[in-house]
Amino acid sequence: MSEKSKSMLRGSARALTGVAIIGVSVATAALLGSGVVGIPSFERQAVAVTADASQNATYALVCTGSFAELGSDPSRPTAAIPGGSSTVLLTGESLEERVLARETEGGTAPSVIESSADGNLAAAELQQVTTTALQGLSASSCAEPVHEQWLVGGGTTLGQSTTLVLGNPFAVPSTVQVSIFDENGKVDSSRTTGVLVPAGSQRIVSLNGYAPGRESLVVRVESTGAAVTAALGVSQTIDIRSFAVDTATRQLSPEPMLVIPGVANMVTEEKVSDGAAPDTDLNPIQVRLLSPEGSGTAVISAHDPEGSSTELGTVELKAGVVSDFKVKQWPANAQAIVVEADVPVVGGARGSADVPPAHDYAWFSPAPELPSNSKFGASVVLGGELVLTNPGTEEVTVTVATEGATAPEQTINLPAGAAIPVSGKGQLWLTSTGPVYAGVRILSGPNIAGYPVLAPMERSLALTVFTR
Repeated sequence: MSEKSKSMLRGSARALTGVAIIGVSVATAALLGSGVVGIPSFERQAVAVTADASQNATYALVCTGSFAELGSDPSRPTAAIPGGSSTVLLTGESLEERVLARETEGGTAPSVIESSADGNLAAAELQQVTTTALQGLSASSCAEPVHEQWLVGGGTTLGQSTTLVLGNPFAVPSTVQVSIFDENGKVDSSRTTGVLVPAGSQRIVSLNGYAPGRESLVVRVESTGAAVTAALGVSQTIDIRSFAVDTATRQLSPEPMLVIPGVANMVTEEKVSDGAAPDTDLNPIQVRLLSPEGSGTAVISAHDPEGSSTELGTVELKAGVVSDFKVKQWPANAQAIVVEADVPVVGGARGSADVPPAHDYAWFSPAPELPSNSKFGASVVLGGELVLTNPGTEEVTVTVATEGATAPEQTINLPAGAAIPVSGKGQLWLTSTGPVYAGVRILSGPNIAGYPVLAPMERSLALTVFTR
């Protein structure tokens, strides 16, 4: 074979080899694309780094300050004028205490109590209100600012005055949207508006101006910008006589079950019936409920220390409409109210104290569930009594210790369904083996007040960062 022929043969072989390689490559790509053959891959897991976010972080409790009386200054009938002295009882150690600015100065200023983010504080405020028009007790829990909350109580009919007390402890302003519900439904939004609460200040707004002539009020407070605290200041007169003074503590959200510890209805042996029917209380306890979103049914019961419950009645709820239920006769030795509904509700209960000729009432707010196996504070103000409630189906044990005291701890066994008054006073620390609810009531002659023990807000003290 000539050299030329050999060269042509070698060229043809190389060409055929190239075609074969191309063919194999195309076939392989087709197989990989079809999914018949898996494509090897490399995946790098994200690296998580946990950072401590608690350094220098704080949280605050805000107390309302002296009770503000609406219309006490004839030259400013729509202004709420604070007056008198209130006292704050703090459980736990604070880092800083300061006050909020008010539009109208007077009495004890609203206070801000700060703690480290991993701290544990509880505080409550008490005032004996005595003016030319009003007398009675005002008490409330000092609370953390939030962006949404509900308030139940009061009215704006003849003789009733209700104010909304808003506190902003932060360095930026807050705009608060106030939504009002009454016995006819939600009040026309054109009658309510945004309320500006400047940084580091308190605003007191008259609900009589927003919704006059309303028998039953429930208020929703939503804030943008800074979070705020909210409370209701309620007072009532009959003719020229004082009938009631109170401050209602907020609740965070509608729930299918409400637990209201400490409800009471105290009257003297010499009470005058004033034409009341037999076996009917002269000033019945009143339970107020609102289902914001849907219609449903709520069952109301009273609970005693033995774990027995008495069904008080059933309320048919209409979405967005406030319902008031009057308890014909409060059961002897009952210590708490439990509301069980098939829709989420907000609510409260009004108890009374009557020692003729003086009278007072208090709006008891639902208590939040306190965490199991965790230490939390309870501030029981002067003259107050702690009431523990276990609406569950199993017994719960609660340990009660007094801050700074050498007295031994108390161990309270709460049977299922029980509501028990506890003898501890002042600055208390509680630890429970299961979910429990707590409230404080103050009864002194013709004076009554009450407030819930608030659970610590959930806050994350660790921040997880994923690196790329």
